[in-house]
Amino acid sequence: MRGIRRAAALAAVVTITSAAAACGSGAPSNTGGKSSSSAGTLTLGAALASATFNPWLSPDGDNEYLQLEGAVYDSLTHISPDGQIEPGLAAKWTFTSPTTLMLTLRSGVTFSDGTPVNAAAVKANFDYVKTASPAAQQNAYIAALTTTVVNSTTLKLVSPDPEPDLLTDFATGGGYIVNPKALKDPATLTTKPAGSGPYVLASSIPGQQWTFTRRAGYWDAAQYPYSTLVLKSYASAQAEDDALRAGQLQGAPESPTLVKADLASGLRVEESRPEAFDGIWLADRAGKDVQALGKVQVRQALNYALNRVAIMKAVYGPLGIPGSLVMPAGLAGYSASANAAYSYDPAKARQLLAAAGYPHGFTLPVLSSPVADTLVQAMAGYLRAVGVNVQISDHTTDFLSQAYSGKWGAVVFAWTPIPPAQNMDELLSPTGLGNFDHSSDPQIDALLAKTQQTSGGAQTIALTQLVQAVNSQAWFLIPGYTANLYVTGSHTTCVIGQRAVCPLYTFRPAGK
Repeated sequence: MRGIRRAAALAAVVTITSAAAACGSGAPSNTGGKSSSSAGTLTLGAALASATFNPWLSPDGDNEYLQLEGAVYDSLTHISPDGQIEPGLAAKWTFTSPTTLMLTLRSGVTFSDGTPVNAAAVKANFDYVKTASPAAQQNAYIAALTTTVVNSTTLKLVSPDPEPDLLTDFATGGGYIVNPKALKDPATLTTKPAGSGPYVLASSIPGQQWTFTRRAGYWDAAQYPYSTLVLKSYASAQAEDDALRAGQLQGAPESPTLVKADLASGLRVEESRPEAFDGIWLADRAGKDVQALGKVQVRQALNYALNRVAIMKAVYGPLGIPGSLVMPAGLAGYSASANAAYSYDPAKARQLLAAAGYPHGFTLPVLSSPVADTLVQAMAGYLRAVGVNVQISDHTTDFLSQAYSGKWGAVVFAWTPIPPAQNMDELLSPTGLGNFDHSSDPQIDALLAKTQQTSGGAQTIALTQLVQAVNSQAWFLIPGYTANLYVTGSHTTCVIGQRAVCPLYTFRPAGK
């Protein structure tokens, strides 16, 4: 099974209401232009109470670990702020088939001890993943690869199934390359990094602070203007924000409750493109337990019943973006016309319910959790207005087992469709993590297969058709999407793009 890291996102329902390419070549990521030789110290807030420098064992790369690991490790690829795959350690690549990727590494790069970063080093990392637990579970798509060294800078990667999003996987936690010497004794990586990145660890106070100094001779030094990097962990968002206002920090993830006050105090707030969607999975699409859900008119009626603008504003404030698709704007597969298909129309909702044989509505049991109830109740109010009696049942410790039990017609969940093709497979495939009742539809299955067997423009077309088909079949009840916020001091800028934090290579002194 691919993308096991997604299981962590599935479990994130317990915090659902929290601030939640075919070929390539060219220059490395360069989002901020050339920088000065030194810009002093960059100090950032980071929630890293327990940290490891073994990137194969750390959580998903789209969080504060992006900065911790990005300081000391190079990644095979990067994601630009506009969502494009860019070179990193990998200078160019070509999919010679849906299951075969030829990867060419950048020449002349070394680890911090002078050992060359070559094809053998990458293979050593991928081989380590196959045998290390839980690395093999967290990075199943890497563990499944057959890696062959063609020459010192070229690798042939073969996957058992099509992996159209492998380059994105490399950019989001699956492409940090560790010095093979350290992999022989991986326990040392708990506190001591062994990478080829722009910084080296100078000192640390476990759970509190990590200090890095810029590495001499780094191949892409122009993208990292600060001579010293400090990551500090705080006990609360308020304490972190106080440090920002006092000038003790230059950047940190932003809490939506602090945005207004921070802007008023002169801080800069960067908002990511929308990435995650929350809502109710209409899991019983065959009508096995909730007979009404077996009719597409009923599922469509539920979508017309929602006032998405009001729901997202009430629940998420500045983080909420209304929408109905399984793909937010900015990702391959999104269609503005499809996203506008379900306008707020309670009269049409009642009409569709009546035409489906439910003029007086029906009862809809929904599996939820206490912290998700704000969202569920907001949605339920609009459903009840058209006659649907929503019965919310909260579960906490057994939520996942309940979700996969097949006993629930509707389940509250959150999903991040990045990378798009891989995560649509996990969401929609009858055997996917997000398909609780193993639903199947001939059109959706055929389009899903096409997204897994194509790349580039052909894949984008297939994804767009797939997203539209899912929306038409109304498999989900999605009120909208959430974005991430990142705040910096008035003298610092960065670009968050579609990430949870700003990557280190985007930080610049203001005006640079």
